[in-house]
Amino acid sequence: MTTPLFPLQDQLTGYSRALFSTWIYHKRLNILFDAGEGVATSLQNKVFGIRRVFLSHGHADHIAGLMNLINIRNLGAGDQTADLKVYYPAENRLVEFIIDYLNRTQKNLTFNLEWIPITENEIIELTDLRGRLRIKSFKTKHSAKQLSLGYNVIETRRRLKPQYADLSQQEINKLIYSLGRDEIAENFDKIIFTYGGDSRPIEPENVKESLFLCHECTYITYEDDERDFRQHSFLKEVLETAKNAKVANLLLMHTSLRYNLDEWLRAIHKEVERVKPDCKVILLFNDNFYDTEDTSFRRRRAAKYEQNSSD
Repeated sequence: MTTPLFPLQDQLTGYSRALFSTWIYHKRLNILFDAGEGVATSLQNKVFGIRRVFLSHGHADHIAGLMNLINIRNLGAGDQTADLKVYYPAENRLVEFIIDYLNRTQKNLTFNLEWIPITENEIIELTDLRGRLRIKSFKTKHSAKQLSLGYNVIETRRRLKPQYADLSQQEINKLIYSLGRDEIAENFDKIIFTYGGDSRPIEPENVKESLFLCHECTYITYEDDERDFRQHSFLKEVLETAKNAKVANLLLMHTSLRYNLDEWLRAIHKEVERVKPDCKVILLFNDNFYDTEDTSFRRRRAAKYEQNSSD
């Protein structure tokens, strides 16, 4: 069996380039985060596994794939009866236009389609996953004209109470026998996955110790945002966010078309050496995931780049 290059490699499918399309499908959770153009074309019959869609905001490159996704779920060769819930930032006119269009054109759906507007700090229980998981929304900084949201997947876990943490297994077993498990253990919440959508750097406290943070990284440097919109993030500040939040894994997405893959890999390697975020850094470039710590891959890419430069 091939060792995964990064955690969740076997669970995530996605595509992301700034302005064109962004979406990530989490297979284990049966959740699609955003629905940019081409999502149904890429996933094909995997769309029937989707039970929930969480939209970060209403820009076209994050919602344009909704119409075909719903059409395929209605007509394709799969389970056409599985319910689908779409969560979106409340009062988003662009999403509401799509809802109106689908209400007019898809009147005889074979499945129950539910549109659910939400705001920040709302909790959605994932009841089909044994009640241990839930999603909590948080506000992001993107457009002044509409609410934008990020999403934390939170898992309830068990651990020893602090006063018992240093005991041996034999001592713990004795306490379990005399006091019971509930007296020596406690529940705690752990963020196991975070999707940030389009955003300026996310507040570290919102994603504290997330096991897997998907954060947009449109620009390599601050100066590259020549239009001065300040609606997106650049590499250094994203790495600093990951460092301050103490995340375990960082997925960079929503990269600008102005840079090629080699430029991204070189820039990431250089900036990681400076910032030292103490986490694995993965790059989603188009529909491919790259482990930026893969030195053999970087050497091959660098050699190819040097050869092309000398030709």
